[in-house]
Amino acid sequence: MLTDKPNIIVTGGCGFIGSHLTKRLLENGFAVTVVDDNRTGNVFYEHEAVEYWKMDVKDFNPHKSHIEPPVADLKDNYSFDTIFHLANSPRVRRSLEYPTETIVNNVATTCAVSDWARIFNIKLFFATSSSTQYTESRGNPYTFSKLVCEESLNLYRSLYSLDYVLMYFYNVYGPGEADYGEYSTVVRKFKQDYLAGKPLTIFGTGKKERDFTHVDDVVQGLIQLLADPSLPATAHFGKGDPKSISSIADAFGHHVVHSFDRKGEAQQTRCVNPYIECPNDVHDYIKNWVKENKSDVTKNSSG
Repeated sequence: MLTDKPNIIVTGGCGFIGSHLTKRLLENGFAVTVVDDNRTGNVFYEHEAVEYWKMDVKDFNPHKSHIEPPVADLKDNYSFDTIFHLANSPRVRRSLEYPTETIVNNVATTCAVSDWARIFNIKLFFATSSSTQYTESRGNPYTFSKLVCEESLNLYRSLYSLDYVLMYFYNVYGPGEADYGEYSTVVRKFKQDYLAGKPLTIFGTGKKERDFTHVDDVVQGLIQLLADPSLPATAHFGKGDPKSISSIADAFGHHVVHSFDRKGEAQQTRCVNPYIECPNDVHDYIKNWVKENKSDVTKNSSG
């Protein structure tokens, strides 16, 4: 759509981070074009300033014949300022079971949005993975796919002078996080098991440490990044204060069991150079969440 407002494309705009970002962009007066197949069911795109393109992001390709209007007319009918590419096939564990799907999806979607950025000559903010920063966690299809994506962006930069920023997110948590079942993040999975009255399962000793970042802090950083005239090559969104998995489980005050350790995971992830200060603390978040949901656990236990 043509609009007087800056128009931001958000791929994965119905997902966890994407829906929070879309909402914040609207609050800040932007127009938003959401590209998502809406598997998660979030509805932040139902707003007069949002245009929603319901499609698999792999098909978000300006050279495909089913894109309406055709590429030749796109610049006459649409104006875009920036792309936030947040859509991806996530989770290391899931990628081990579905390696081809993970690699093809992540690389194909990145190439598709790179073409949009190239054609419209706009900035691309690409959500890569903090796991690419740690050699010991690179031995899985998910991290491999993100490394390939980074190389493809580098190629687009050298061939087409593409402006992009690599955004590294560190274990994002908060309200609205999607339920991926056994593939959910550790905070989300512990929430699920807590509500179900099940013990919280720690793989290995629990001494592995992760840098946890609240989604509100991430989104605040993305809004700040959007206005940053310096356009840094990379932007890391993390607190810089890793917590052990055992301490995360302890914050729930719930029964814990241990299982076999999982291969291909870093012993520690730490955001060394955070783009912005992230004030929210994961332990405080969990303890407040437990207070709010204790009655639901009691009902489940008694039932």
